[in-house]
Amino acid sequence: MAHSLEVREPLMDHELVEWLATLPPSLKIRGQEGKYLLKKAMEPLLPNDILYRPKMGFSVPLAKWFRGPLKQRVRDAVLGQRLADTGWFNREYLEHLIDAHQSGARDYSAPLWTLMMFEAFLRNVVDAGIAPAQPLATEAAAA
Repeated sequence: MAHSLEVREPLMDHELVEWLATLPPSLKIRGQEGKYLLKKAMEPLLPNDILYRPKMGFSVPLAKWFRGPLKQRVRDAVLGQRLADTGWFNREYLEHLIDAHQSGARDYSAPLWTLMMFEAFLRNVVDAGIAPAQPLATEAAAA
């Protein structure tokens, strides 16, 4: 919400959910159509192509961002000292992932995102001395 992106589910009001739980299944699902009652109630207000369109996902353009405005951030996080210090990663392969992605040869946005989130975990939790719920693999091996 701080960036003008509303991601809360407006239909998750607890009183509404409690009331919906009391409705018979035939008002919630009819054949293959979910949200039956909601869609019927909205028919006078919304066009059918909106109400009955297939479910659509929301994706973030990570591939584009990792080649553009976040290009240096990806490189700094993935090739930085924090991941290198774990001893778990092959730097040559990490460089390959970044170079192939940023040149447009391959879309490695998913593994790069995972690596960036792991680096952020190390920075925000481990470096800050906050104990994780489960010990890290290196701590478990040392025990």
